[in-house]
Amino acid sequence: MKTFKMSKLTKWTAPFIFAYVLILTMPSCIKDNFALDKLTKTEWNPNIAVPLVFSSLTINDLLKKDNGGLITVGSDNFCTLIYKGNLFSLKASDLITIPNQQPPPFSQGLTPGQISSFSFAGTITLPYSQTVTFDSGLNGPKIDSIIFKTGDLGIALSSDFKFSGQIKIIIPAAKKNGVVFSQTIPFTYTSTVPVLSNGSYDLSGYKFDMTNGGTSFNEFPVNLEVTLSGTGAPVLASDQFTLTQTLTNMKFDKVFGDIGQMSLSPNADTVDLSIFRNLLGTASFTLADPRVKVILSNSYGVPINASLTQFDGYNPGSGSFPITGSPSPLPIPYPNFSQLGQILTDSFKLDNSNSNIASVINNTPKSLIYKITSQTNPAGGITHSNFVIDTSRFKADMEVELPLWGTAMNFILQDTIPFEFSSTIPEEVDYALVRTFNSNGFPFDVDLQIYFVDSLYTKLDSLVIPNQLVLRSGMVSPITGKVTSPTSTIFDAVLTKPRLIHLKPAKNIILKAIANTANGGVTNVKIYSDYKIDFKLGLQVQVKAKI
Repeated sequence: MKTFKMSKLTKWTAPFIFAYVLILTMPSCIKDNFALDKLTKTEWNPNIAVPLVFSSLTINDLLKKDNGGLITVGSDNFCTLIYKGNLFSLKASDLITIPNQQPPPFSQGLTPGQISSFSFAGTITLPYSQTVTFDSGLNGPKIDSIIFKTGDLGIALSSDFKFSGQIKIIIPAAKKNGVVFSQTIPFTYTSTVPVLSNGSYDLSGYKFDMTNGGTSFNEFPVNLEVTLSGTGAPVLASDQFTLTQTLTNMKFDKVFGDIGQMSLSPNADTVDLSIFRNLLGTASFTLADPRVKVILSNSYGVPINASLTQFDGYNPGSGSFPITGSPSPLPIPYPNFSQLGQILTDSFKLDNSNSNIASVINNTPKSLIYKITSQTNPAGGITHSNFVIDTSRFKADMEVELPLWGTAMNFILQDTIPFEFSSTIPEEVDYALVRTFNSNGFPFDVDLQIYFVDSLYTKLDSLVIPNQLVLRSGMVSPITGKVTSPTSTIFDAVLTKPRLIHLKPAKNIILKAIANTANGGVTNVKIYSDYKIDFKLGLQVQVKAKI
């Protein structure tokens, strides 16, 4: 849209000055007896015309209030309005969240034989083993193996022995780059007991085999080698050491095993169709070929059964309109081990051939309401073929495609254009003739009205009195259905001086058009991106001046 503003001088005085200078610079062919005193008694009434406004509306301008939609243009310039929304999104953390945990403490003392051997040799190394049961979190997935993205293993030692030594911790089921997890914690006796020592170790990148040697799940062994060294102090049968382990900040990179059956049913949600919310008002509107496409994408190595348990068009004034035709269950693909990390997609489309989507859309719903329920491993039983990676996600996305092909009755189009008159109306102005030139390149008839409004958008006056200006549809080819040439209309309105004075506070012009497609809104038409309505407004001022 282009808007031209004229300064006070340009609007009212510049043309008059131009005409006056033109007279002064005429060739000197006036006879000597030319009576100059008679000119002062002559009134000269020139018509002074200046352009004020030029506006060009395309489909983007007509739908600019529709912030939720995206207009796509085909190779033939045909327009489709698309709304997108996410119906469902199941993140990896929705299936597996690993809590902080603390396995039971491990305590051990020496047998009488070990005490005797230690007292004789002054040193002893003893092996122990503990099986840790891993808490896999909500819903208890059965984990065969897990690779940690983050994780901290904390180890604290408390010893009653009045000796120094070390404890070596080996987790044969945990490997990083092929190397088994192994850490040694020294402890030193300093005349007091218990002797304390601790350490913290990063588990990032470690892969844990949690089958406990292929016999179980959510379990792994911890091997300990405890060494005591020293002489002189007695060894009591009640002496023992206690080892406490903690697992914190546990996040996985990959999990393999059996996720189990988990049911997820989030609350109902909506996709807004803002074209019906913002633009229609009381208009009627039909589309010949609306479509809804649902795109399903999944990177879980888990079978998922999902269904649309609710899918309705909703209009606050009319209620809900159920949308039929959705498949049940939804076609959700899932990758196998050879497709680890890949996202597989499938989709389905509802259109005139398999659903009632056209009748639902033509009830002008303000939104589509949906609810999806889903379940993992719907076949049940125990499976160890599932996997989840930290980026895994199951998504259901919806695209509502509204090809701009249909009918409209009383469809309101509106544009606001900055505009203002001069703050003063010179005495020389008798009246103003406002001329509008309108070119309609759309395939519908338009009733046009022009309002002058102040800074608060209060209407001061309308240009067309008493009725609206009718802009006829562009010429439409009976073969292609496209507009071949626009139709033009010129309209003149006289603004008397009292009306001009009343319009001094004007700050904007509002163009309001009420559109109806051909034959009273019953014939389908198509909208192309190169269609437009041109609006030009000029002002011709009648000035009375004395020379």
